Amino acid sequence: MGRRKKKKDKENGNGNGRRRRSRIKVDTKRSIIAVLLIALAVLSVFSLFGGAGAFGKYLNKILSLAFGSGKFLLPLLMVIVGFLYFRRDTESYYVFVGAGFVLFFAAILGLIHIFYPLSKMVEVARAGEGGGFLGAAAAYPALKFFGFWAGLVVLLAISLASLLLALNVPLRALVKPIEWIKEEEEMEDERPAFAEAAAGKGEEKQSASVRISEILKRKSEAERPERKMPVLEKQRIIAGWKLPPLDLLERTTGKAKAGDIEANAKIIQETFKNFGIETEIGEISVGPSVTQYCFKPAAGIKLSKITGLNNNLSLALAAHPIRIEAPIPGKSLIGIEVPNKTSTLVRLRDILESSEFSERKTNLTLALGQNVAGNYILADLAEMPHLMIAGATGTGKSICINTIITSLLYQNSPDDLKFILIDPKRVELTAWNGIPHLLTPTVVDNGKVANALKWAIGEMERRYKMLQDSGSRDIFSYNEKIKEGRKKEVVDPETGEVVEEKVKRLPFVVIIIDELADIMASHAKDVEAAIVRIAQMARAVGIHLIVSTQRPSVEVLTGLIKANITTRIAFQVATQIDSQTILDMAGAEKLLGNGDMLYLSARSPKPRRIQGVFVSESEVKRVVKSIKSQLESEVEYDEEITAPQKLSFGARGSLAFSGEGGEGEDELYEEAKETIMNAGKASASLLQRRLRVGYARAARLLDLLEANGIIGPADGSKPREVLVGSAKGSGGEIGYENPEADQSKRERWQM
Repeated sequence: MGRRKKKKDKENGNGNGRRRRSRIKVDTKRSIIAVLLIALAVLSVFSLFGGAGAFGKYLNKILSLAFGSGKFLLPLLMVIVGFLYFRRDTESYYVFVGAGFVLFFAAILGLIHIFYPLSKMVEVARAGEGGGFLGAAAAYPALKFFGFWAGLVVLLAISLASLLLALNVPLRALVKPIEWIKEEEEMEDERPAFAEAAAGKGEEKQSASVRISEILKRKSEAERPERKMPVLEKQRIIAGWKLPPLDLLERTTGKAKAGDIEANAKIIQETFKNFGIETEIGEISVGPSVTQYCFKPAAGIKLSKITGLNNNLSLALAAHPIRIEAPIPGKSLIGIEVPNKTSTLVRLRDILESSEFSERKTNLTLALGQNVAGNYILADLAEMPHLMIAGATGTGKSICINTIITSLLYQNSPDDLKFILIDPKRVELTAWNGIPHLLTPTVVDNGKVANALKWAIGEMERRYKMLQDSGSRDIFSYNEKIKEGRKKEVVDPETGEVVEEKVKRLPFVVIIIDELADIMASHAKDVEAAIVRIAQMARAVGIHLIVSTQRPSVEVLTGLIKANITTRIAFQVATQIDSQTILDMAGAEKLLGNGDMLYLSARSPKPRRIQGVFVSESEVKRVVKSIKSQLESEVEYDEEITAPQKLSFGARGSLAFSGEGGEGEDELYEEAKETIMNAGKASASLLQRRLRVGYARAARLLDLLEANGIIGPADGSKPREVLVGSAKGSGGEIGYENPEADQSKRERWQM
């Protein structure tokens, strides 16, 4: 005991009545050295540029002799060493910092000096060039014993090893510094827990073990927000266009509440049992708006017997409406979807930050929402390739369209994506006016809708010709070739010289119609033909169509439109007939509204229930403002898109549009024009008899003549009126453009 006490007193400075002498702390030493190094670095910079007086001249001369051209690197290294001294908290590490950087500096100077021959190394160093005398001392043995190339390898190895020693980091820290820094920060949080677990006892050790398990669990989680962001953030440097920041959008707040889940499951099971259906309770999934209770029916139970109990389940649970999914795709279970007591909004920011979105294949990914299991649902517009949205008023169609536009703007620059927005209601999509992604201001005039669609078909034909000329299959392969620097030869119309012109990338074009019913009421024929044409052929050239309507009737969603747009979203509708019109099956009448939807795609045989994403008006305004802030001037739109377009039919009956007013490509067009002008009337039967063609071609010629203003529109079974050149005069006689040249024709008609 006496020996221990004596030792303890000695440690406290009280042994033999003597006090322990005060010493300078290690931190103080390092701080002094760091200050001196940084000050010396500043003086070196001044001396290199003649700003330190006589002292600077002598210092500059010394630095030139010692380090040659490397004297400009010395101040930077001294500043780095100084800050490392400030940062390190170990007593002996600053020795390795100094030694490591001295070796690193000497190796770098040797790399500079090794390019001089052995006989001139000292002479070059004496002149203050190359790596100075320190560089000569490092380069001479390397060149003498290893030769030039092997000497380079030796000096490079020494420089890299000494840098790792000075920084006290592994090699991967230099290759991927950001990831290594994050790992170091995580380890700083983990070290105390592991130390306590190793040294603690009892409750302390148990508490530390719990902390370790939490740390390991946190590290193993795949869906961490900080792990989701790098992919999206990386794309904000690449294209030269600053995508809108995510903080413009709001996060999901609140949590959905389903009520007493166990009690509801028992009620459903008892209700089935009362009707002679034995079931086993399966998994239960709580979604944003509904909770799905899964059951496995006993063998021999008809599914039709289960689906007929919809109203009985609604009565037992006191919840309406209830949707039964029998069976759940990919599972031998049935699903009973019950509305939650408290629902929650699904916000776009959470999806954009998710790992599912960061791992998307293309930048045409649409954020649709969350399914009943709480998983994010995304869709690729390039695979759809067109989308139909329908539902009753106020169920979420316009919000869905704004979500689609916003999610695309968060992935594409104006050079990669263009929009044509059509909004007959004038209040939903006009908020996007002014952004450079639009080809034309939002089209609100029904008379211009057909022109815009005709322009899109003309653009489609032009793109197909470009793909044909370049030997590309689709827009993706075409743009890949453009990345390779492909050029095309064009003839200068003024000089006739053949010059090379760089080919530009083709942007994707997304056409969005917010209310199709209003347009179909006034321009049904032209709009339907244009929609069908685009839906049939525009996928390969990157033109995609999204149509929406609040009146899902067969007059609006015609059979031709539905046959060519197979990807559909159905919001809540009033009747089962409306659901049949949209989805070709019932189910949409059981939805809750407020973004609750059924999503049907070519990949899923049955529609999937999704709670749609909510994007508020204020979020839209913030995104538009952010995009406009990057513009130096107002956007100039193409007015030809909504200008009158003239259509024509090719020799094989293919429909095409041209804004140049061409009269068509049918070889019988001129003969048909002359025939109706001579006859003073126009009808399909007339052209059939005179031109000896079938009814289909005669009708196409009549449509072409009508589009070019030669004849009037159809009026029942009556012949069409001739408007140009050969219209009947007041006397009822036939008129001719050239009376002298047509004298023989007049005489023939007058006989």
